[in-house]
Amino acid sequence: MRYNLMLAWHGLTRFPRSTVLAVLTVAMGLAATMTTLALLHQLTADPLPGRSNHLYLAWVDTVHAKPQQNQSLNDLTIENHHRIKLGDAEELLRDHRATWQAPMASVFTGFKSDGDKPRKGRDYLLATTSEFMPMLGVSLRSGRGWTAAEDQAHAPVAVIDSEMAQSLYGTTDVLGRDLLLGHGVFRIIGVSAPFSPQPHFYDLASFTFGNLRRDQAFVPLYALLDAGVDLAGTDGCDEDGPQTKSLFTSDARHCATLSYWVDLPNRAKADDFLLYLQHYLDNQQAMASYGKPRPAQLTGVGAWLSKQNVVPDNVRLNAWLAGSFLLLCMANVAGLLAARFLRRSAEIGIRRALGAPRRAIFQQHVLEAAMICLIGGVMALPLTLFGLWTLRLQDGGFTDLARLDPAMFGALFALAFAVGIVTGWLPAWRASRVEPGLQVKSA
Repeated sequence: MRYNLMLAWHGLTRFPRSTVLAVLTVAMGLAATMTTLALLHQLTADPLPGRSNHLYLAWVDTVHAKPQQNQSLNDLTIENHHRIKLGDAEELLRDHRATWQAPMASVFTGFKSDGDKPRKGRDYLLATTSEFMPMLGVSLRSGRGWTAAEDQAHAPVAVIDSEMAQSLYGTTDVLGRDLLLGHGVFRIIGVSAPFSPQPHFYDLASFTFGNLRRDQAFVPLYALLDAGVDLAGTDGCDEDGPQTKSLFTSDARHCATLSYWVDLPNRAKADDFLLYLQHYLDNQQAMASYGKPRPAQLTGVGAWLSKQNVVPDNVRLNAWLAGSFLLLCMANVAGLLAARFLRRSAEIGIRRALGAPRRAIFQQHVLEAAMICLIGGVMALPLTLFGLWTLRLQDGGFTDLARLDPAMFGALFALAFAVGIVTGWLPAWRASRVEPGLQVKSA
């Protein structure tokens, strides 16, 4: 092996122009492929490793409307994000059949700090209940979360992340300060680390991807409603409920505005909870006259993301196109390698005549191809970083996630080595089949 490695390295320097051409060709193919794969890797990653495999979206449809009426609101199409009404959330919370459970809705709204010179802003806040933070693992840097008793008391408290604290108050030492939301005053009781799972799986109705968009504050649901902040998005409203004041307002009591997530430790618990949901839905006597099918659904994180098609089709298409370009580069490099190796036929014949087995000839030339592609991988690294930088300059709603993490860094060189083996296999095999007698005679 050592001798063959030495011969392979010597072979790189014997034909420098074809070596440079092969390295550049491989580098371009690898860079294009890894740029698209790195973005696809970020978009398809597990949003909450270690937790998402036992998180489920619970859904029951109790909207008092005919099926066709439930699909539109004043001629606007309503997307089905499996949201439920506030009354249903209250019943599920009261029964508490899961380890953790919480209704939630991300709301884009204005907020203001206290003091003589208050600062204003607009961003996403999450209206939820006390079990959200332990269920999804939101990390606190100081203070505490609120309790179930504070939920019931409609306590106007809030947990904000450290970046929001810095932008509003100029410091992260904000415990006890006031945050103005709607017409309510919320006391800050905790400061969390920035919490931004990608994608924003627990409320896809608000947004899907983006490091620049995330829930910057967590507030009790009832307190936020008391402050007059509207939850906005809806999957349909009761036809016998009060009419909304505008197209962009909703009544949480009569409109499906809340995503409801539960933590269930195993499949048996999930099956039991699904039966409970179906039993709950069967007991909704008021639904009998609306003629809608009444299936209860419990959807895991992975299945939910797949169902909602969160990864844009153009990202997958670009990955396939880049892979095809890499195959084209490999074909060209294979031709270059074949020409290089066959120019050494006389040398190969002499080695064979001196007793070198075909296995050694094959190994030498495959190692040379692998070295070329590994050098191409080194050159592809800055090209890949440049490609990811150009992606981040685009405003696609998800391109700011384009990063090369350690896993994809390792994948780059693993792919480069694999490309070298695959590309060099056929030229090396042809070189190993050279007949020593003919070559020695001609030499």
